[in-house]
Amino acid sequence: MTTYSVYLPPEDSMDNSEEGLRLVPDTKATLALFFPPFWLAWHKLWLPLMVYFVVIFAIIILAFTSPSIAVSYLSILPGLYLLLEGYELVRKNLENTGWRYAGIVEGENIEEAEIRFLVNSGDAISETKPSFHNEQNPVLLKPSLNKNNMSLFPE
Repeated sequence: MTTYSVYLPPEDSMDNSEEGLRLVPDTKATLALFFPPFWLAWHKLWLPLMVYFVVIFAIIILAFTSPSIAVSYLSILPGLYLLLEGYELVRKNLENTGWRYAGIVEGENIEEAEIRFLVNSGDAISETKPSFHNEQNPVLLKPSLNKNNMSLFPE
């Protein structure tokens, strides 16, 4: 099961076309290793994209001035960094643009995680819209399963 961080949109957002929730997985960003600039652009991380181009440009200049095998290995480092820290950049970008941290939820995929989050806390979010941005100890939301009821939606 994958753990997801849940973010609520900014309260002053007038754009109704966006979803109400944003779930960011707590995994490695595998596509960021192989296609870093496309992954950064897809997630609208413009400043890290510019930093990526500057670093790659510096590595290319270094490769032309001192051709060695070690310089070719340096070109993997930006993608490796994004593999490990890519989704943390997405989380920080959401927080900096006003999205509010709402908690953590687990699920086999993003749809199941969204359903679990909405089932466990949907009414509280829609009525009060609390700000969880600075919460230090988020609660891991799990559905309560007992021996007799093994479904996601109990009757």
